[in-house]
Amino acid sequence: MRTISADTYAMSNPALTSLLLWQFAKSYRETGGAAPALPLAFIVLPIAMSGPTIRSFAGTNRTTGFLTWLTRRPELLIELGSNIAAARDLTSEALSFGIAYRLFTINSDGALEADKNAVKLKNPGLRLDERVDMLRAAQRLGSWTSQLPNATVFFSLGIAP
Repeated sequence: MRTISADTYAMSNPALTSLLLWQFAKSYRETGGAAPALPLAFIVLPIAMSGPTIRSFAGTNRTTGFLTWLTRRPELLIELGSNIAAARDLTSEALSFGIAYRLFTINSDGALEADKNAVKLKNPGLRLDERVDMLRAAQRLGSWTSQLPNATVFFSLGIAP
């Protein structure tokens, strides 16, 4: 079991992290028509929860696109691979929590299927704090990556599934 500070836990607890995965999977499905492959879930938290990365979503929208976003901010790739590897346990805990509380399931194709009615977000456009920015980042990632082959997403990030 990993030990972390109370502040870190507050921002990385399984309820919040599973909500970010739910938002990603829901947005992916709404935009692309299919559920995201499970390996894609492991890129969400390191991107959506990193301060510098969250700030890179400012000025983007659904039509910006994943590759355009990365092209605008190539410095984000410097430590992203190691951050994704470091967040593996956090993502696994979020997946377990989300499945246990029926935010999503893993379907027979091995994809992360979000229950679109599991959570009702009020005023999603309202800027309350960084958690709203995290949700927005997860939503954009879902929309953007749904438009690309998985191999392109992983290759662009410099990682393998």
